[in-house]
Amino acid sequence: MDGLAPFLGPTWVEAGQTIAQAASAVVRGQLSAILARRDGTLAGEDPEELHQMRVACRRLRTAVGLFRRWLPEGAERLREEAGWLGSVLGPVRDADVQMESLRGVQPSLPEDVRPGGEAFLGWISAVRAEAFRRMRSELTSGPWARFADLAISALPLSGFSDAPPVEEAGAEVIRKRYRRVRRLVRALEPTQPDEAFHAARIAAKKARYAMEFLAPVFGPDARGCAKRLADLQDHLGLLQDRAVARSWLRRAQSDLPEHAFALGFLAGWFEAEGRALKQGVRDRWRPVREAWRRLERQLPEAEERPPEAPEGPV
Repeated sequence: MDGLAPFLGPTWVEAGQTIAQAASAVVRGQLSAILARRDGTLAGEDPEELHQMRVACRRLRTAVGLFRRWLPEGAERLREEAGWLGSVLGPVRDADVQMESLRGVQPSLPEDVRPGGEAFLGWISAVRAEAFRRMRSELTSGPWARFADLAISALPLSGFSDAPPVEEAGAEVIRKRYRRVRRLVRALEPTQPDEAFHAARIAAKKARYAMEFLAPVFGPDARGCAKRLADLQDHLGLLQDRAVARSWLRRAQSDLPEHAFALGFLAGWFEAEGRALKQGVRDRWRPVREAWRRLERQLPEAEERPPEAPEGPV
């Protein structure tokens, strides 16, 4: 599908809707963003096009997970297809992030390490070129056509007529996501492995997206809490980037044996940065907690409900 994205139906969320109407609108909005970014991503002239397409893909997967009980069955297929799309876009974007990060530290490296840094940059560039080739093939063939066709047909304009108001159900979604990220962040200690911080980052991202999706209903306090969560997510994202950098350095060692010392130095550099980032997580959490208190005061009261069956992955 080329050119402008087709009109998929309403994409606005507002008070007075049912949660099903709001959920479908959110999903359509992310689908529209994905379809609109495809040509710019293929052109390869502006990395931001690919970045925003990947973000929309992640937001789509999160939206279906958050709202799955109020979406038609076809939405779960969208989530699966978005997983495929993310696997296509991800390697290219990851390479962009690693090159940007390495360029940022290169001027601060010792003189005898910089040639190895340049060699590693070249290695990443070659990895990106191959990933871009694979991405272009996928986005110009049958898998993309399948995704685009599904995007157009998956969400009928009519939803569940008996769905609860967005104010009631949306508040439940937001509370659930916030409680999960709070639990994970409270359990973090600087000595814990990178995987624990990565799990907290994913939880923060989903809580942030839930608040952003429903901000037209819950207003500035929802946007403010989402902004504080975005700051936390960015901080944890830098930590994840450092972990990925160390993984890529290990991969590059066999291809760049003459720069073994420089690659080892860079691995130590990124590990030290990671330790410092772990120490700073609690400072990023405090503004989230304060923003949540303001938001929670204006959410509808939570109703007593019987325990629900565990949901699938979000």
